[in-house]
Amino acid sequence: MKKIQLQIRGMHCTACAVALEKAIRKIPGTKDVYVNFAAGLLSLEADPGEVTLEQLVKAVKAAGFEAVTEETGNKRKTGEEGSFLFLIRFITAFLFSLLLFYAAMHHMFSLPYFKISAYANGWLQFGLLFVVMLAGYHFYISGFRSLFQGSPNMDSLVALCTGCAVLYSFLLLITGRSDHLYFDSAGMIISLVMLGKYLESRSRSKAAGAIRELMDLTPATAHLVDDYDPDEETEIPASELHPGNIIRIRPGERIPADCVITEGESSADESMLTGESMPVSKTVGSSLSGGTVNGNGVLLCKVLRSGEDTVISRIIALVREAQGSRPPVAKLADTVSGYFVWGVILISVVTFLSWFLVAGKSFSLSLDFALAVLVIACPCALGLATPIALIVGIGRGAKLGILIRNGSALEQAGKVSTVVFDKTGTLTEGHPEIVKIIAAEGFTEDELLVYASSAESRSNHPLGQAVLKEAAHRKISKVEVTALQEHPGLGLHCRIGEKDFLLGNMTLMNRNGIVLPLSENQIPVSVIYAVLDGRYMGALYAEDPVKTTSAEAIGHLHGLGIRNVMLTGDSMVSAESVARMVHLDEFRAQLLPEEKADEITILQQQKEIVAMVGDGINDAPSLARADVGISVSSGTDVAMESADIVLMRNDLRGVPTAIALSRATMKIIRQNLCWAFGYNLLCIPLAAGVLYPFLGWKISPVVCALAMTFSSVSVVTNALRLRKFKE
Repeated sequence: MKKIQLQIRGMHCTACAVALEKAIRKIPGTKDVYVNFAAGLLSLEADPGEVTLEQLVKAVKAAGFEAVTEETGNKRKTGEEGSFLFLIRFITAFLFSLLLFYAAMHHMFSLPYFKISAYANGWLQFGLLFVVMLAGYHFYISGFRSLFQGSPNMDSLVALCTGCAVLYSFLLLITGRSDHLYFDSAGMIISLVMLGKYLESRSRSKAAGAIRELMDLTPATAHLVDDYDPDEETEIPASELHPGNIIRIRPGERIPADCVITEGESSADESMLTGESMPVSKTVGSSLSGGTVNGNGVLLCKVLRSGEDTVISRIIALVREAQGSRPPVAKLADTVSGYFVWGVILISVVTFLSWFLVAGKSFSLSLDFALAVLVIACPCALGLATPIALIVGIGRGAKLGILIRNGSALEQAGKVSTVVFDKTGTLTEGHPEIVKIIAAEGFTEDELLVYASSAESRSNHPLGQAVLKEAAHRKISKVEVTALQEHPGLGLHCRIGEKDFLLGNMTLMNRNGIVLPLSENQIPVSVIYAVLDGRYMGALYAEDPVKTTSAEAIGHLHGLGIRNVMLTGDSMVSAESVARMVHLDEFRAQLLPEEKADEITILQQQKEIVAMVGDGINDAPSLARADVGISVSSGTDVAMESADIVLMRNDLRGVPTAIALSRATMKIIRQNLCWAFGYNLLCIPLAAGVLYPFLGWKISPVVCALAMTFSSVSVVTNALRLRKFKE
């Protein structure tokens, strides 16, 4: 199955999103279909053999919307409600609504007015209303089309409400009665709903600002160097760069693509990726990431990746995919939204019939109550409650260097009760150094290092890299290695010449029946033992310094009420030393990768919600087993497929920040859902007139329109508070 995301235009409320979901689900070969109204995104998984992109675009169009497959200039478009044209139409509608209100209500306030008959004034009101209705024509096109298709939306409620009011008033007018017209109410309802749509769209645009800011990091142009004359260059769009191109980057310019320096020296500001405020020195052979800023040197660089393959583009894709996902908490609201508008129409009809036929009230009073029900209901608040907070929360995380891969991960992170840490490369720097070599009798340190470095020459393990670094420092030559066999979490076994060579930790030695002269229980560093043809050669001692921020991160987690555990394959005494330094609650040592995963299962059986933090190298099983997998990235590697959350900064303080952000986002979502459900449950009965028999109190349709506008805008505004979330 292939993941597909399409930007959708033409949706006016969450009922539109529900209708589009239903239409796409009918296509064979699709699953996990979700339309995020707040983000304007259609996300799904499709079988490439059964579903084509063209087929999806046609299905979207058939449902009454537009699918955008390519974004001009790689920029996201805002909806119609956020456009300048819509603003002009709203201003027109609002001004004519004020004139209409003046014409209808001047006598109540003894305001100066033309000396015309009430009948003529009624036709004047109709003329003014006609201009308002032209400005808000989209309510009627979208509303009635959706209604006839069997999937009514918010526009349907507005169209039905104002349409009924106008039709009733028009019938009164042509029969010569102009004492109780609803033209002014219809005009104000259209204007207020347009105002709400505009404010909501502007707020939603702010919510999606994180992606736009990331997009703005990539420059629009690049200086392409001529293949035959390095002094000649051409300015081209950065989108036209291809791997292998040579580009010139001047001081202060942003890097247009991922590249490697072929000539020149400079520094680079990589704070947008790594959070490191100090510039990083760059020389020939150094890599540069697109979007970072060149320092004070002129560089010639060879393009490695461009367009969608760059680090910044992959980050944008991850953030967009996450913002378009559906968290479990949204399922109830989405289900209710699917039936909400039909329910409101039914309640409106029942309200009219109850007052007119059962209570015996006048037609105009019964219509007042029915129209109020149609206008005060707010499916947008219900449908926006979760996705708008999700968009802002995930976007804020991206700005803080925290990539949250989906809504489920964001929701689950807030429930974490135990955080499990790997040691090497996570709590420690991950760059151990050999601090001592002790050769057994009959061997020298250099001889031991020859065998060890030769065996480790194909290894990416941090301890192996420490051995190679020490060998390079001593200028040790390597020999040929054959029949290499790695034992994850233990070490390796190989043939060097005609001899068997074993290199690894105490567990590997014990498994092979090797008697060691030293007790590892008294050594607070990592020990690598070497055995040649069953004969003990000696040991290499590696020390990996603890990160300066590890203890602070653990302290913040304790402040959040979270239990902290370390799982490591290192020795007991080394693990105990690190645990004591960073103030961990518990630790387990000398564990294999699969045993780490088993320990996580044990914690989960104790009803703990477990987050696993690792460097993504040897921790894939544990990251996958945990409820939330958190990878610590280098800032340029975002391909952490096993992780739910990726920390772009090599700083463990991002772990408590991610959990705190998740809790803050879920708090906003709960507030929004309570408000949306509470608003509709309270206001719909009030609009239907439940208090009228007791207090003689009712809400006019115009006030209902104002309340509906406030409801949807308040949900978005509440979510925008997450933009101020601090680390």
